[in-house]
Amino acid sequence: MPWFSPVTCRGQSSLRFPSASLHLPCIQIVKMEGVQPLEENVGNTPGRRFQRNKLLLVTSIIQGLGLLLCLTYVCLHFYTSQVPSQYPPIQSIRVQFTSCENEKGFIITSPNQDEIMKVQDNSIIINCDGFYLISLKGYFSQELSLSLHYRKGREPLSSLSKVRSVNSIMVAYLAFKDKVYLNVTTHNTSCDDIQVNGGELILIHQNPGGFCAY
Repeated sequence: MPWFSPVTCRGQSSLRFPSASLHLPCIQIVKMEGVQPLEENVGNTPGRRFQRNKLLLVTSIIQGLGLLLCLTYVCLHFYTSQVPSQYPPIQSIRVQFTSCENEKGFIITSPNQDEIMKVQDNSIIINCDGFYLISLKGYFSQELSLSLHYRKGREPLSSLSKVRSVNSIMVAYLAFKDKVYLNVTTHNTSCDDIQVNGGELILIHQNPGGFCAY
């Protein structure tokens, strides 16, 4: 049998010795709460919290810039779709001539009805002032003389004598109300008997934005 016996206090413990009736003070047992492990305390140091907050701030800034770029792109796309073009479409036309008539000469026709420039009375109508790139080509079954005109009383843009083919490119200044047309002269045959292969005339306006009238 032990020479002392434990005595339990309220929330405390003490030792009583029977021989001397000696009591030791009660020892209070305190439970420590709210103390975090060392590893967690190290993770919550001010330096680490600052780095984490800095990383979150940089991420938020990048996301904000991305959203701003997206909104800017959408606004610009919407604005450009609503604002009309500053300049009108470029004046151009491509016509073909595949047959010849004694009274009219080569008959020019436009295969594309949506061309900006139009054909009227077997001539190409000029609506805008400026320089035009002009391409003329074709192959003929008979020898002939061919000239390209733009205004009555003026020298032709091009004049070829006694040829069976033409393939030329030039640049000429044309003005409003000019009319570009072909004049053909046959030799020892009628125009109706001449066959044309690959007859083509192209006009392209080189400096849009100038004077135009329709």
